[in-house]
Amino acid sequence: MEKILVTTDQSVNSKAAIRFAIKLASQRKAQLTILHVYHLLKPFKWTDHAFAAYTTEFRKKTTDELSSFIAGIYRDIDEREINYELVLVSNIDVVDGITDYASRNSCSYICISTRGAGTIAKIFGTHTAKLISCSTVPVICIPSAYHLKELKHILYASDMTDYENELKEVVDFARPIGASVEMVHIAYPNEFAFDKELAEATLQKKNSYKISLLNLQRDVNNNLLEDIDHAVKIGKPSLLVLFTHQSRSMLEKLFFPSNATEYSFYGKVPLLTFKKKDGK
Repeated sequence: MEKILVTTDQSVNSKAAIRFAIKLASQRKAQLTILHVYHLLKPFKWTDHAFAAYTTEFRKKTTDELSSFIAGIYRDIDEREINYELVLVSNIDVVDGITDYASRNSCSYICISTRGAGTIAKIFGTHTAKLISCSTVPVICIPSAYHLKELKHILYASDMTDYENELKEVVDFARPIGASVEMVHIAYPNEFAFDKELAEATLQKKNSYKISLLNLQRDVNNNLLEDIDHAVKIGKPSLLVLFTHQSRSMLEKLFFPSNATEYSFYGKVPLLTFKKKDGK
């Protein structure tokens, strides 16, 4: 059975990811795990016994609070309640705690909310960028203001370097939920343009799934995110898919851009990221 992991710090911002994960787990008939990463500092004068007792009490109190928090989320959404596992993990680094748990427990996807307010915005953006850059498990980033809706159309932004293998992973995500798949290729000037109908027929045959193509020209005056933003405006997806080996700095531009470079899909469209295979 697939395992979907969603992270929470009990903040309002994290509710969007939990709502999304509940619906996704229900659609995919997957096991849902809700993860809270914490770190406690042991006071210098405390004995090991005293600290162990405090930790036990902290974990019990936090588990009760999380259970109440999740129950409140269920009251706000029109989804049947599904069984879930609530897990608390101690780790000084939040992202390390998430990735370690996800890999050890063979999770299929990690869901995380993005962006808060004020200082929290930087924290959320940093965690998200770091998680994407180091996680071998696909990460689904849910805007904190995202309103739960059906995932009907998936837009896969491809650089064409490994699209056949990447499409298999996109289709594996889309098939159980019955979402349509569109692959967008942003071509550089003078790049070879393939026949759209022939390419779509070939891709459908190889993947046993209908895949449409969107061919756009790269604007050399734009950065790549601006061109992807243009593709989103045209494709109007309910989820955007990227395969990335980009640096943290590029990812951080995506998750907390300045007002001058805010992208239309930012804060509106969930983003599913896969780590590119080495050498691709």
